[in-house]
Amino acid sequence: MSIDDRSPIGVIGAGRLGSALAHALLAAGRPLDAVASRTRAHADEVASGLPFVAAAEIDELVASSDVVFLAVPDDAIEEAARSIAWRPGQAVVHLSGGRGLDALSAVTEAGGTTGCVHPLQTFPGDETPAAARARFQGIACGIEAPGPLDAVLEGIVEAVGGRSFRLEGVDRAAYHAAAVFVSNDVVAAMAAASRAWALAGLPAEEARGALSALLVASAASIAERPLTEALTGPVARGDVETVRGHLAALESEPELRALYRGLGAELLRLELRHNDEVAAALRELLDGAGA
Repeated sequence: MSIDDRSPIGVIGAGRLGSALAHALLAAGRPLDAVASRTRAHADEVASGLPFVAAAEIDELVASSDVVFLAVPDDAIEEAARSIAWRPGQAVVHLSGGRGLDALSAVTEAGGTTGCVHPLQTFPGDETPAAARARFQGIACGIEAPGPLDAVLEGIVEAVGGRSFRLEGVDRAAYHAAAVFVSNDVVAAMAAASRAWALAGLPAEEARGALSALLVASAASIAERPLTEALTGPVARGDVETVRGHLAALESEPELRALYRGLGAELLRLELRHNDEVAAALRELLDGAGA
């Protein structure tokens, strides 16, 4: 079996990412043949919005698709791969940032080829198909695969609007942790900010709406500028007494105080160009010795 840009594609998994990928593939003119899921109703729901794409049972999809995207949770990849009867020459691609190709060893044992495409993007799951497709525009996608599958995957990423980089030889856990810091942990930062907002005596239910514009503006600055130029606030300015006041205000919430210190200490790793006195005072406060 020869894998190329014309090879029929199937997507197993009808969750957020699998559904968004299916819509993006179809919109890009790629030969999407079928979608499947452990629950047929989920596959039917996704396929209902995909003209000329069938909802299939998993074994039917495997029989008809030469390239299969396995859009399942990380911890389910290996089990799913071992539960499916793959065909020799078939290409199977998972979408995990944290798992290597060894999670698909059952595919290679059956004579198939394995790969990975990991989109550095969030997929909320409550969007229109058009909005889901748009989430691939301009994003980076990590790819790992041998040839000629790697060229096919690079072509798919380009077709759906992204750009690719290679993951061979990368520590996948550290790479995925980097992604978590700027996706999941941003939500954690908003949760912490909401607690501090309420601690100040403001209505807790108003925190997200009030702080979201600040969050979005900060993210835009990070995308456009070096980190030292994107950074604003008391650590950037060297306002030692302001930082001291923040820590005092958070004294009744030790976990928030520790988080504030930890994140502030990370900011001090940047080249902030403070004089020695200011830099030492900030380090003392954020290391926990001077509050």
